[in-house]
Amino acid sequence: MLTQNATGKLNLWELFQAKQLGLSKEEQRYLTVLNLGGPVAGLGHFGFLVVFWQLDYTLLAVYNVFSVLAFAFGAWRSFNGDYKTATYLGVLIEFPLHAILATLYLGFEGGFWLAGFMSIAVLLLCPIFPRPKRFLLANTIVVIVGLVCIYSLETGAKYDVPNWLSHIFLMNNLLMLALAISMVVAMYDVAVEAAERAQQHEFQRAEGLLLNILPARIAERLKAQEEPLADSLTSVTVLFSDIAGFTRMSRGMTAEALVTLLNDLFIRFDALVEQHGAEKIKTIGDGYMVATGLDGTGNHAETMINLAQDMHSTFEDFRQTQQLDLGLRTGVHSGAAVAGVIGKQKFAYDLWGDTVNIASRMESSGIADRIQMSSETRDLLPERYLAEPRGSIAIKGHAARNAYLLLTAE
Repeated sequence: MLTQNATGKLNLWELFQAKQLGLSKEEQRYLTVLNLGGPVAGLGHFGFLVVFWQLDYTLLAVYNVFSVLAFAFGAWRSFNGDYKTATYLGVLIEFPLHAILATLYLGFEGGFWLAGFMSIAVLLLCPIFPRPKRFLLANTIVVIVGLVCIYSLETGAKYDVPNWLSHIFLMNNLLMLALAISMVVAMYDVAVEAAERAQQHEFQRAEGLLLNILPARIAERLKAQEEPLADSLTSVTVLFSDIAGFTRMSRGMTAEALVTLLNDLFIRFDALVEQHGAEKIKTIGDGYMVATGLDGTGNHAETMINLAQDMHSTFEDFRQTQQLDLGLRTGVHSGAAVAGVIGKQKFAYDLWGDTVNIASRMESSGIADRIQMSSETRDLLPERYLAEPRGSIAIKGHAARNAYLLLTAE
């Protein structure tokens, strides 16, 4: 956010930031070059104009009149948002001509040919043209300035320049070149740092998305390009929960209201899943699927029953807050399963096998606001978990199974 000083005006840095708002990365780079190099170049050439005029170097004095006017015109165009024109004037016209004329008339020793390298530095930094054209132009400038330097060494300076003055010119041009190189290196460093920050941000974002889809250990194996990514699990517990009465209620709801309502509930469930160290597998409409024991540690049945109880408590709070006439039906079963990742695009981590089918049947044949479990899950629970037998439950494709309704944990 921009701030103002006591006079109500923005300082120079804030003005610079304000100018960059809404600009493309390319335009920001032009603007940075112009803000850093423009004032220095303009003042420097005005100084040369005065010096050359005093020394009666008429041609160079006249040229520096052109230079000062060119930089002034460039500043005006830059102020009006035309950053490319201002950059063209300096990089493709003023700097190369400056290097050529000053080297021809003042000699090689003055170091004015170094201005050609300033032009090349800015040309390579700013994407005025596509990269191949920029490299071609840069090499063309090198060849032309190099030939001028050779010619100047052979013929000497056209003006009579004292050695002490040549040394002053050389020192000045070396300083200007050092400034240009420092600017290029600084901008390159800033660009690299910004690119690294953006890359790190995207990596963290992608990592977060991946961990939202897959368990952490599965995500690591996926990043290691393990294929196929599948596990045979000897003992896990699977839970299915479904909202009783939701289909009927949803018929009179808008799409936005329906999604908002489910999202509110499932966000609460997600927090509980993470709290209990379980693994959310997926949502299917208003159904919610969770698994425990995927890592082979702990009493996965007990963990799941504790999670199921918290889900029902949370659902009761949700139902009262939203004033809804709904119920939560939950089924749990324990056994062997196969887990893995399917697909390359929009891949998903899922579970397959009889355990999944039976857990789903435990839910669909259950009672609203009760947790129904199979005898396999009941046998894995400590004695403090009380349950009442419900009898035999018919399961399509399987033999009938005894089911239990959880009462409480002592």
